Amino acid sequence: MKQIRIYYECLEQAENYIKPIIEQITKNQNTEIILVKRPKTASELNQGALSAILTLTTPDALITGITIEDNQEIEYPLILIEFTEAVTTEDHELQRTYGAIAAYLSGAYYLKIAGEKYSEKEFGGAQYNPFSTPKIFIEELKYYGYIIANWETEPNNPYTLQRNPNYPSCPSNIPILTDTLQKVVAAFITNTEQWFDKSLSELSRTTSYQQYRSEVNKATGAQALLETWKNRRKSNLNKLRYFVTQNSISAKINRFSHAMDPDRGILTFIAALFSQKYQIYGTYALVRPRGNDLMKQEMSSLSLLRQKLTKALEMDKGGIPTWLITELNTIAQNAQSINQEIDIQYIWGKYKNELPKNKVVLTIAYFLDGLYLNHNGILLKWDKRKLINTTQKDFLPHFSSFFGFKKFTTPTPIAEVQNEVDEDEVTYTIVHKVLIPNGFKIVSVSYPGSQGGGAILPNPELGKAQPREYPDVIALPPDNTNIDVVLNESKGMFSKASVEPDVNKTLKYKTDPSKITALRETLCVAQVIDPNKQLKNIIIGVAFGVKSNTKTTWQPDNVDFIFRIVDRNHWAIGIFSQEMKNLIDKIEGETSFPKLFKLNK
Repeated sequence: MKQIRIYYECLEQAENYIKPIIEQITKNQNTEIILVKRPKTASELNQGALSAILTLTTPDALITGITIEDNQEIEYPLILIEFTEAVTTEDHELQRTYGAIAAYLSGAYYLKIAGEKYSEKEFGGAQYNPFSTPKIFIEELKYYGYIIANWETEPNNPYTLQRNPNYPSCPSNIPILTDTLQKVVAAFITNTEQWFDKSLSELSRTTSYQQYRSEVNKATGAQALLETWKNRRKSNLNKLRYFVTQNSISAKINRFSHAMDPDRGILTFIAALFSQKYQIYGTYALVRPRGNDLMKQEMSSLSLLRQKLTKALEMDKGGIPTWLITELNTIAQNAQSINQEIDIQYIWGKYKNELPKNKVVLTIAYFLDGLYLNHNGILLKWDKRKLINTTQKDFLPHFSSFFGFKKFTTPTPIAEVQNEVDEDEVTYTIVHKVLIPNGFKIVSVSYPGSQGGGAILPNPELGKAQPREYPDVIALPPDNTNIDVVLNESKGMFSKASVEPDVNKTLKYKTDPSKITALRETLCVAQVIDPNKQLKNIIIGVAFGVKSNTKTTWQPDNVDFIFRIVDRNHWAIGIFSQEMKNLIDKIEGETSFPKLFKLNK
């Protein structure tokens, strides 16, 4: 018997969307489908192809196939899946390409389910044709496994994605997505050695793939992209994104924090595809328009570089480890001039065992040839090929071998999930056991790692600089009720320290005028309320899991309901709002989770 594993982050996407598509072609194939919670770190997996993938990226879902070879189970990565709702800009399109690089290196497909929505706000990113990316992968790497499945918007609302009404984190049927999942899994079941070539051959016969390749073939390729970057000119070089010369490409790094996104993906893309022809550099921004007075200043001296670097690293703490912050500050203090070139190979050698533990550091050390401290500052240089024991210009095969992307190993042991629940499962249960069955319309659901479309911007004057807020659930009640909107805050297993701050933050939507206005605007953009409607009765609840022997005396002020899952199997909701109580017929029941597994290494 063969086994297909779906490593997932969002249960709804795995159980109610991906799995049913695959089941259509596995019913009579002596093949079982197993859902496994995707690990957060590579160290949770057996060392090999899957851990190499997790070192470089954390896909939303990863489909693998397990077969028996020489009396031993061997696991192969088949498809890396990303769900993205980001507005189409150059930065957003290139940001997630490290997933495609990981798929290419491990001999798998990369399936990107991409929303086509517009932004209701003016967005500053450069325009970009998303089909150019797979074309460049074909041109430069001869990789045909990059597939884009377009997630369409509502017919009369370009700002809102067309969602499955019963499973709001999922799109409706997308033919190329269905064809890719089914052709790949079917090919693996019938031929575990030639499954990629066989599946690509079968996929190429489908109408959906032929239409997709038509779009890819019409898109511009690598040369046009580099020319576009080269021709961009700004009087202020601190605002220039790319520096392209005859021998080098440098991309701006705006920050090390927030996993260095989108710059980490951009640099991975550039290095993986162009390192044979160009030196690849990062340019760490030390002039920042949104910073304090020090960071806004032009950088004109070594002394100012030192001050700015110290401040920038302080602002970006958490993005890179303390040892690298210390080393960078020490280098700047010992530098002799602002435009000095300094070899830092010794640093990577000194911390070689630490490099793969941080995705930002891994990208910098293994993909770049150097790092500028601002476009007009010190250049830190090293030989990335020495780190993977090669002198070859084409470093990707050696990078793949060094990290084990083609090392297919026995699957990591798994164990069935019992007794506890995580935030994803709590949100899933309240949506599918309480809200949808009682006629509530789900405007947005933000499962962990799968932010819904209902981003709320409480400080519009800050524009993109402000953090977006994503309530776990935004729902509208059935008609003929005084309730205007329902917000829910979900957690995993109950802890007062984790639950209370987020509940207090959510409760501000009852009293804070700026938050109420921002919530109303979000609902207007989704076209689910009248633009003139005022939100007067906002219902707020909290949901979490507990064990039956756990006593919780915590009683939050002003919440309208508390939803609890006890011992994973039983749910119950306590409702303190009479209007809400009138809408809920059933206040307890069984969770009825499918059989789910977690790694048990």
